[in-house]
Amino acid sequence: MYHATRCQFYLMPGIKINSTHPFVKSLLGGLLLLCSIILIVSLIYFGQSFFYQLQHHSPQKSRSTLHKIAGITRNDVFDLSGSEASGNGDPMKLFDENADPANGPAIHPNTQPLPNSLMDIFYPPGRGLRIVVDLHDLYALSDFYMYDKSLATDSVWLYTGEMNKWKPVAAYATCGNPSAWGWKNFTINRASRYIMIRFNSYKAVISELVLYGNMKQKIPADSVLRLPALPAPALRQFAGTNAYDYVSPRLLQPFNQTRLYQMMDYYDTDTVNAYPKNKISLNAQELPQQQQARYYADSLRQWGNHLWMSIRGMPKYLAQKGFNEKDKPVTRPGMDTEDPLSYGRHAKTFWNMAALFGKTKVDTNLIDVSDMPRFSGLGLMDRFENGNEEDGYWTKYYWTPVDYFAMSSADYDGHEGRLGNKHGLNKADSTCKLMTSGMIQLDTNRVKTLYFLCRQLRKDKKFIWEGGVQYHYYSNAVPNNLQSPIRGISPEEDRLRQKLAKVRAFHDRLLPGIPLILGENGYDRNQHSWQRTPLLPGYTAGQSQGIMVIRSLMAAFMAGFDGYNQYMMRNATNDENAQGPYATSGMIGGPANNVIYPVWYYWSTFINQLGDYQPDSVVAETGRVWIYRLKNRLNPGKKAFVLFSPTTNGSLIKNFSFKVQGNNNQYFTLIRMVENKTSGLVQTGKIVNNTVQVDVGESPVIVLVN
Repeated sequence: MYHATRCQFYLMPGIKINSTHPFVKSLLGGLLLLCSIILIVSLIYFGQSFFYQLQHHSPQKSRSTLHKIAGITRNDVFDLSGSEASGNGDPMKLFDENADPANGPAIHPNTQPLPNSLMDIFYPPGRGLRIVVDLHDLYALSDFYMYDKSLATDSVWLYTGEMNKWKPVAAYATCGNPSAWGWKNFTINRASRYIMIRFNSYKAVISELVLYGNMKQKIPADSVLRLPALPAPALRQFAGTNAYDYVSPRLLQPFNQTRLYQMMDYYDTDTVNAYPKNKISLNAQELPQQQQARYYADSLRQWGNHLWMSIRGMPKYLAQKGFNEKDKPVTRPGMDTEDPLSYGRHAKTFWNMAALFGKTKVDTNLIDVSDMPRFSGLGLMDRFENGNEEDGYWTKYYWTPVDYFAMSSADYDGHEGRLGNKHGLNKADSTCKLMTSGMIQLDTNRVKTLYFLCRQLRKDKKFIWEGGVQYHYYSNAVPNNLQSPIRGISPEEDRLRQKLAKVRAFHDRLLPGIPLILGENGYDRNQHSWQRTPLLPGYTAGQSQGIMVIRSLMAAFMAGFDGYNQYMMRNATNDENAQGPYATSGMIGGPANNVIYPVWYYWSTFINQLGDYQPDSVVAETGRVWIYRLKNRLNPGKKAFVLFSPTTNGSLIKNFSFKVQGNNNQYFTLIRMVENKTSGLVQTGKIVNNTVQVDVGESPVIVLVN
């Protein structure tokens, strides 16, 4: 961002010149031309001199040795653009080569932090890609050194301060020429805990950033309210699904929770009254009573299923103005998408939803529903998700973590009440919780940045998504996120449990007590889809899908997640031959039929047989048979073993034997998954010499022992 400097010239005061005389006019014109030439020459001279010094400043300082600020770790560096998972950006590469250009031997860094050059989404106009460093203590900063390795001229800025209070300390135009690559020094005199570097675009390649200064003040570690760890869920509590319409509660009985996709224009339909006087609708779709949110959520509760809404998209009035479904739902077009106060209308809708469906009764005169009698405090829903996959990198409507934090802080409590009354879930019902919008992948760096933003931009420093952190993940053979998906692979080939266990370990360090949810995971039956199930020898596509889903369910369960929502309850279309991704991933048929696929029976079998069991241990994840052990939460002495071959080539291991302790001459129960049975095919066998012997194939089997 460049600004021209306005120069003004004045004659000496007290001298009057008749500017109308032709000679005077000519003289003034000549003087003005001469002054302009002198000015231009001077600017060029001083500019060249300045940039010469900037480009060729020796890294060795003539004054006393500078003190390098060392010890910067990955946990201290935050990419506010969220480019790490989707764009292969890595902010830690600014600090990974142990350089000390002011004191030590010169090195030539090779790594650089910026994402793939084709992804302009990470450089929002006027903001660019921003990387923040937390030094944890207050430092008297003296120098910045940057290694310029650019092939084009572009802008880089350096700041000190903190979020929303940044002060620029240096601006730099990259050299754009390999002959001028090297270390560039900026001498400053500023005290700060936080540093930010901002890149205008991918062209501004800086390979390394080195900070110099001395600690000025030790800052005590922030006090953090750490919630107690959640108990491990039983499988029945763990199991959920996704839905886009109102599936029969009977078919949802094997699921503890349903994630229901909803659009904001189902509720914010008012195109007449401007915010804050706009009205909310509860039945804009003119659904029959049993499918209206109030009655549907109530009927699901009676079957033991807990509904949460993923409310995404635009209010109707913004949709009519041409806003895309994935755009930011600011109250008025043109508002700052990184300012929580820009989302007042959105936060008002969430206040009304909590007032209607939460546990706390509020004065119904305050509720803005216009199309049916108002009610409050029904206690039917206590979790709400504000969006879906806003971090999708395949669209120009990508949301940075700062965008998403801004809307979420408004939706949670009106940004700590600054939006006024009737804004945010928590202001209507303190028991209502916000969940993160499902992220497209296992992007723990995005979660780390959201946590940082809460600590920086909220006075209470609270992590506002108390209802859970939600990831979406599909096992696929895609080499990386910059290439198109290829085909679904088994969870074992994908090492799904190990990947999820790493997320669990990260989550426990940062957010204990916050639910951790795999909100989408699944396979298509149709073999033309890029998310097609591996087709197992001897099984149909429907049976293969069911086997892969159960193996994925167990991988997430044994990784220690708190919830798993299979994708999807119903097919996206009535056409079972639809070839598009996620079109045939349902457990039942499309809207026009309720055909039930094998996966629903397999799922029901595991819930009916193991619903009261919790993870116990990973017995084996090598060799021809993998074994997971579970324990009954009411009677830990009762164990269950889940066994299967991790292959997809038709493997069958006959008479496989494994040890169970203290069960000699007792009987075990063997359950196999079959179609049309909700509890599976049940058989019994005898334990001999503390050993169970069963045939094991690629379809998981359950062994129950006391």
